[in-house]
Amino acid sequence: MDQIQIADYLAKKVFNKELESGYSIMLKNKQIYPKGIYGRLAKSNKISPEDAFVFIDFINRRLRSYEDSVMYLFPLILFNGIWLLTDSYLSKLGFYNPGRIYPATGLKYYSEVVLFSDRLVIELTDFDTMATNTGLRKIVVDMLGKDILTKKEISFTKVIKIQSKLQDQELFAGYNWGKAYDIIRDYYEFHKTSLAKEVLAITNAYNRIFQPYRVVYDTSTRQQVLM
Repeated sequence: MDQIQIADYLAKKVFNKELESGYSIMLKNKQIYPKGIYGRLAKSNKISPEDAFVFIDFINRRLRSYEDSVMYLFPLILFNGIWLLTDSYLSKLGFYNPGRIYPATGLKYYSEVVLFSDRLVIELTDFDTMATNTGLRKIVVDMLGKDILTKKEISFTKVIKIQSKLQDQELFAGYNWGKAYDIIRDYYEFHKTSLAKEVLAITNAYNRIFQPYRVVYDTSTRQQVLM
């Protein structure tokens, strides 16, 4: 499945109410398991970590319109995205942390799926592209060193340190994740038009870093819209 097919498949799952809110892993055979269930199946060898394909973060905000600008326009830099990107990338590398990270070495794509009352937004990014362009790959290598090859259980403390370093990266036109979030919110929701130049620069950086495949659906017609 390519990104177009994945997004279409996930959209159908959402509209048919077959996708649970929260974090899931889709296998290469299109089966989708909540992360905890996936972890138990992988631990009991009923699923091979190599069969993992897409990490899914599904946020169900169907009672709200899509006026939440960051969630609608830039879902990959949501605050929880920092730790989800880190955890799922460590899963791709084969690491394990009880109740949190499970080996899922076949992962290729990370997806944010956000359902509003009137729009469904899906964005996908390639793990290798994301890890390289955010600096996450280098952070993990620097932090773990030889553990990448020799040790597969990772402590919670090390995970938090990796996330903290990722959060501090000034990736978005010189702004870190939190500051970029604030600028976007202030521009779109509080109408601070003086930030237009910064928002454009952040948008360009976002698209360069994640190279996301993005699709938006009208929830009433279930058809794609150009927004």
